[in-house]
Amino acid sequence: MNDNMQEREMRYPPTESEPLTHPEPVSDYRKAPFLLLKKGVIWLGLLLGVYFVYSTVSIFISPDRRIQQVYLIPGDAVLIIQANNPVSDWKTFSQSTPWQRLKQAPTFAEMAERADYLDSLLQANKTLLSLVGRREMMISVHKTRSSDWDFLMVMDLQKASKLELLKSQIEQIYKIAGQQVTERQYKNFAISELRDPESRDILYTAFVDNHFVASYSTRLIEASIDEREAPRIGREYPFIEAEKLVSGKGLCRMFVNYAYLPQFLTIYMDTRNTYIDPFSRSMSFAGLYSIVEKDRMELKGYSMLREDVDPYVEALFGSGKHKMQAHNIVSARTAVYVNFGFDNVQTFVDRLETAFASNHQSIYESYHTNRQKIEKYFDVSLEENFLGWMSGEFALTQSEPGLLGREPELILAIRAKNIKDARKHMELIEKRIKRRTPVSIKAVKYKGYEINYVELKGFFKLFFGGLFDRFETPFYTFIDDYVVFSNKSASILSFIEDYEQGYTLKKDEGFRRSLNRSHDASTVFAYIDMQKFYGQLPGMLNAETWTAVSAHRDVLYSFPQWTFQLTDEKQKLAIHYVMDYQLYQDLAETEPSAENESEEPTMNEDAETEKELMNELKRFYVEKFEGNVLREFYPSGALQSEAEVKKRQTPRPLPGVLRKRNAETSRKIHQQPPERHLEILHGGWPIRPQGKVLDFAIFAVLQRDGL
Repeated sequence: MNDNMQEREMRYPPTESEPLTHPEPVSDYRKAPFLLLKKGVIWLGLLLGVYFVYSTVSIFISPDRRIQQVYLIPGDAVLIIQANNPVSDWKTFSQSTPWQRLKQAPTFAEMAERADYLDSLLQANKTLLSLVGRREMMISVHKTRSSDWDFLMVMDLQKASKLELLKSQIEQIYKIAGQQVTERQYKNFAISELRDPESRDILYTAFVDNHFVASYSTRLIEASIDEREAPRIGREYPFIEAEKLVSGKGLCRMFVNYAYLPQFLTIYMDTRNTYIDPFSRSMSFAGLYSIVEKDRMELKGYSMLREDVDPYVEALFGSGKHKMQAHNIVSARTAVYVNFGFDNVQTFVDRLETAFASNHQSIYESYHTNRQKIEKYFDVSLEENFLGWMSGEFALTQSEPGLLGREPELILAIRAKNIKDARKHMELIEKRIKRRTPVSIKAVKYKGYEINYVELKGFFKLFFGGLFDRFETPFYTFIDDYVVFSNKSASILSFIEDYEQGYTLKKDEGFRRSLNRSHDASTVFAYIDMQKFYGQLPGMLNAETWTAVSAHRDVLYSFPQWTFQLTDEKQKLAIHYVMDYQLYQDLAETEPSAENESEEPTMNEDAETEKELMNELKRFYVEKFEGNVLREFYPSGALQSEAEVKKRQTPRPLPGVLRKRNAETSRKIHQQPPERHLEILHGGWPIRPQGKVLDFAIFAVLQRDGL
């Protein structure tokens, strides 16, 4: 407007197109201050605009120190979780059915509570949410004390980290949350300390270059700042490769640092695991991505091998894979099933010897010396007589206590190329060992299956290390195409009974479901039936962990099948891990229906006749393996009583009515869940169940066929 007035003054008198106006005259002393103020406001607005443009330009195009997110993760992280869209990803994950059940356990409940709290604060502050919502975030897990762990969160704010608006919004959130805020300096970085007035927990936060860092451990915040100057994990080649393989996949990515895995597991376990330790020493990093469905939680990815691999691990994962078939014969009582497979055994042995010779000369010399001693002393060829009949599939199972025992049962089933050749070579080894040692080798037949005992000390350990060290003095038999070993005769007998009755793992619905999601050929396949494995946890976990687990058994039972598969792909291993979800409700809390009650058989009929019949399986075991001495034990394992058992006379034929009822009960018991088995087998039946699941094989044994 001032410019137009000046133009009009210069063009006075007015042109024809402009009307003649007569403005009100203004005195000079009133006009000067008004114009001065007006010009001042204009200049001030101009200066502010220039400053805003300058600030914006300086933030987004000026040089600054930007570092990779992983460079702020301390090197002792055992697990790193990465998300590209943390707010949205957490919302998807937290609403999933498996997580809703899992967070009912105390360990996950605390984690969920903290994450939900942070999420609620973000949702309540739209400005902060717009700045944070789509930023890349990493969460690392660290062992902070001998029996505890904590996490560190690192969020990449990129250029937004320079905005004072963001910092002020975060400070505002702290105040709204009622936190007591203090601040201290560490290596020129301000660390905010947010104390919860109720729990007294302290959350430590800091802005480090282009990242926002937070943790409940002051040590981890300081370690993150220290790592900035000399990063470790982000510069390691295996981590870089693992990150490339899973980048952008799944709901989030997870990276496992094997170097700290065994140490981390001691938080929950009293002793180190003999299988996890050598595996961890041979791996560097694993890169995984997550898949969450309504009926399962799944991880897929790759594990990177170290250069200095354990010789046995190198031989195993460099020898191909094998089709899995052992589940066709192993018992449905199986709690843990591990299947090892490779192309052929000779390839495995050749790679093992090469690994010894290349990197472990002293071990190689010891290996050769021991092999020559065994072959010379027993006059056998280990390559021909022991390894030659093996096809390349090894199945190791740990089952619930059977009808004759109180402890978990171990079975090793090795598939033969030809079962006749396997029998011939095992008989030769047995004969040569018997000739050279004073060991009394027993051979008995049960239902047509010959059960042998042989001293194989050093045989398995020489070629397979500590993997099968529980089978140095085994009982063994031949079933289908497999040579089946066990460290106890009772386990072999129970195994035969389950196989004879068709009570095998391949018929288990949960196992079939898990197998359908896996490759039929692999290097390592592990399957856990959690409801059957639960009773074995007290011996593995420390007292504190077991107390927490047992208090929420229903949560663990809601994840009934766990599957883990590794397949060799040269310098890396393909990983597939699945945890099935199926809501578990304790039957003790629900009333049985009238229909179920009517189906339960009455077991009190002919009770006197049943009591006269001693369990045939138990009698066979006592006569053949216990010297006709029957021993009973307390649950703790202490001897309760022992008595001599008279040798049996010619058995009487089993009454037809009992045979008929046994067959009917057999059909019904396998249709019921494990918790109902003992209910069905009550009422004076002369059986003292030792395990949580009582198999029906005992009824078939009473028919006394095949002896």
